[in-house]
Amino acid sequence: MVKMDLNQMLNLSIQNVVSAPAQVSAAAENNASNQEKDNSKAQLGIHVDLSPLGLQKSKNAERDKDIDESELPDNVKQALKAIRDKQEELEKKQQELQQLMSNSAMPAEEKQEKLKALQAEISTLSRGLLDSKNNLISSMQDQGLTEQQIQTAMALID
Repeated sequence: MVKMDLNQMLNLSIQNVVSAPAQVSAAAENNASNQEKDNSKAQLGIHVDLSPLGLQKSKNAERDKDIDESELPDNVKQALKAIRDKQEELEKKQQELQQLMSNSAMPAEEKQEKLKALQAEISTLSRGLLDSKNNLISSMQDQGLTEQQIQTAMALID
């Protein structure tokens, strides 16, 4: 009886050894299939959503690429970027003004109030932009920038 138990145990061990490679093979095929699925997802690309602030920074980086690539001092580059920001803001306000003026559905009194407010904002932005440009020119002259560098900076403003 001990022999039978031993034989049975040997048979079971042999069966386990024989079936184990099949199980390992099935597991390996399953892993390979999962990896192929994962790889196909990776091949499609990665999707990233940026915050509105991130989108704005990305847009500004592209917009200001010419400034960054210029050989101007860093403080001049920063001033040029700030001027562009002010120019953009001024353009948006001017567009708002045009839209408001073409709006015929708005009551006259409300339209007049909004027009005055927008005109005041545009006036303030225009003065600020002019001051920034004048300060930049003075700063560049004080720093001893060459005429070529000043011309480069002025070309980058527009």
